[in-house]
Amino acid sequence: MYHLCIFLWVTSVACQSSKDIYQLLSKSHTNQNLVISPVSIETILSMVFMGAEGSTAQELQSALELPSGDKQAVAAKYGALLNKLQGREEGPVLKLANRIYVNDQFSLNQDYNLAVGESFKSEAESISLANGPLAAERINQWVLDQTSGKIKDMIEPGSMTSDVKALLVNAIYFKGQWESKFDPAKTRASTFQVTANKSVPVQMMSQMGTFRANYFRDLDAQVIELPYLNSNLSMTIFLPREVEALSALEEKIVGFARPLDAKEVFLKLPRFKIEFRDELKETLEKLGIRELFTDKSDLSGLFADKSGGKVSQVSHKAFLEVNEEGAEAAGATSVAVTNRAGFSMFLAADHPFAFVIRDANTIYFQGRVVSP
Repeated sequence: MYHLCIFLWVTSVACQSSKDIYQLLSKSHTNQNLVISPVSIETILSMVFMGAEGSTAQELQSALELPSGDKQAVAAKYGALLNKLQGREEGPVLKLANRIYVNDQFSLNQDYNLAVGESFKSEAESISLANGPLAAERINQWVLDQTSGKIKDMIEPGSMTSDVKALLVNAIYFKGQWESKFDPAKTRASTFQVTANKSVPVQMMSQMGTFRANYFRDLDAQVIELPYLNSNLSMTIFLPREVEALSALEEKIVGFARPLDAKEVFLKLPRFKIEFRDELKETLEKLGIRELFTDKSDLSGLFADKSGGKVSQVSHKAFLEVNEEGAEAAGATSVAVTNRAGFSMFLAADHPFAFVIRDANTIYFQGRVVSP
């Protein structure tokens, strides 16, 4: 039985499915740093939907909340998103790239190839699997190029066997500068309270400035928005008051859209770097996408001979680095600060917190920092 593999790489149009995926991953990776790209996952699965038929397509449509039976509407949605990203001329670098690698023993359905080429900006490339390690090296080099060298050796050479029919690859790369940068001279050695009984050393950045922020009593948490320069993108940070309250907070902030007020804030934020990889098959099955992974899978719209195939794996890998300059998806004593005249809010991210990187319509990255 021939199968398909789906790989998603991210280095630093949200729907309910992406929120559910994050919640499921959060619960299955308790007490771990986590970062995923919801838009990356949705994009690649929507590409699969474009070639799916029957109940396989229905499961994907339902889980992803796509327009029922209207593949043109799905194509238009992602065409608009990718056109928006390609149209950026200044501000953060945000690049989303898709590619389909097809075993050279098969060929794609031309209608499918045309649809994903126009709307998902996806190139299809024939690849020989006679030499699996060479094929893996070729694909890994493309991923390396798309992520500015941040994601390396994603595909294992031994995984490229002759029964792989196709690979759908998605890579997203982000690098942004803060609108209000942190001064490296003010970064100090400090501690981050991982749990009530465990702390780790960190480099703690700090600054005082005007930010949109609030404390929400019902969440028992502070929320602050850190905008990126020349952009409508921002990182929103959710900091629970209690050290071990992040899991409960993450369940409460699903779909968070509350107003934040501009105020003077003294902010402390650790430098951090997160790498995360997971196989999403089990998570997607919990969302109702099951037939896609069985021999009953109907992906006949993908291939010219209508033979279809099942998906054997959905791999997701993400990288995010945050420092004084901003984010790249790339000893002194600590100073104690108390709330005093000059600023109206003190926010010290010195214990586990959650974050999203987004604009008004799309969540590009979502995650949490448990131990920088």
